[in-house]
Amino acid sequence: MFRQLFLIGLICASVVFPAKANNFNPQDDASQQKIKLLSNRFRVDQAVDALVFIIERKPGSAPIILVRPDGSKLYATRPVDGVKWVDANAGDMIEIKQPMIGPWQIVGDILPSSEIRLATSLALKINEFPSELFVGEVVKLTARIEFNNKLLALGRVDDLIKLQVFLRSTTDSSAPNFGAGTFTIGQYIDDGQGLDERRGDGVFTGRLDLDKPNGPYTLLVRAGNKVFEREYSQPLYLRPQPVNVDLMSAAIDGQYALRFITNELAVDMSQMAIQVIVHHPNDTKEHLSVSNLAPTHLLRLENIQKPGRYKIDIEVYGTTLDGREFKYSIDQMKVKIDVPAAKEVKAQKVEADKARKAKFKQEQILKRRKAAQQKAEEEKSLIIIIVMVNVLILLLGALLMWLFLRKKKPKAPKEDADDAKDDKKKDKKEEKKAKDAKKKK
Repeated sequence: MFRQLFLIGLICASVVFPAKANNFNPQDDASQQKIKLLSNRFRVDQAVDALVFIIERKPGSAPIILVRPDGSKLYATRPVDGVKWVDANAGDMIEIKQPMIGPWQIVGDILPSSEIRLATSLALKINEFPSELFVGEVVKLTARIEFNNKLLALGRVDDLIKLQVFLRSTTDSSAPNFGAGTFTIGQYIDDGQGLDERRGDGVFTGRLDLDKPNGPYTLLVRAGNKVFEREYSQPLYLRPQPVNVDLMSAAIDGQYALRFITNELAVDMSQMAIQVIVHHPNDTKEHLSVSNLAPTHLLRLENIQKPGRYKIDIEVYGTTLDGREFKYSIDQMKVKIDVPAAKEVKAQKVEADKARKAKFKQEQILKRRKAAQQKAEEEKSLIIIIVMVNVLILLLGALLMWLFLRKKKPKAPKEDADDAKDDKKKDKKEEKKAKDAKKKK
């Protein structure tokens, strides 16, 4: 209760001590906040010192009529103190100082490009936001509400203020998202949950749903409650996702596979990474990752085979060519493998039996061939051994014969022996005669 009274006191004080707030958008005057007209109604709170209307109308239509909170009306043709009004063929420009607090209404053929500028001490500020994002990208946004250039922290009454984010498609008929309309893509919260860091610190955090048609948009952030409203807007272009994924049911040997196709002109290929989580029918999870991604990359899902329902979650991480990091999730893929019917089971069993018999027959043929080959090799080895043994025996016998013949001398015949004796006797007689004759001399 104390914080609520404190907040109301701050807002009321702004009426007595008005101060100028810095606007986040540098293209606006530093003391102004803009409101894009999503409808013909808006609210003025105690912190607003002045209003500036820039109204675009259908060409040739009448000037607008402003209806104040008390039901009184302001017209272009009726001068009123504190109100300056200029009207033309296709628009109005109006300045109102110290406007009446409460809900206002605009009556007229206004165009969506119309806007209201507020001179206020209570300002909505949005942290820097990229001008281009990918479809489905996960983005963290932070916003704050400042009072007299100071952060307005709400503590435990953080739900007093709601911040919502919208995407409004452009009116360009050549754009791919022409006619898509306006989407609510998220809200900022200050509850200390999810992406928000601390509850009630005055810093609102949001996560956007950017799963919308690609093309040019206007990003709108609206903050407010029944007491006040503020709005921020900027151009935003949603680009197609740089990585496309196809689920292939018979990519390799009848197995499932994921095919990733990456746009090299949009991302730095060296900084790409993909996380794949396969949810199996038995509630187990299989984590697969892909790095060093090629422009066309194939990832086999080898464990998706048994009957059941499978779910595949894919997250893409990368960096654009200009250095901005990004992350997004691809729509969950589902695979259902049915239990084969009875006929199919029987046919599969017959085929399996045939395959098993053919495999057994082939194994038997291979065994016989191997046994025959082994037997032939054994016989060949045996013949070689026998030949070698026989050769060795012959060589050994020849050696023994040679040694035997070398040691034994042959006997001479008997006649030859007698002749030899006679010759020896004659030799001795002649030697004796020779000696005797020498003595006589």
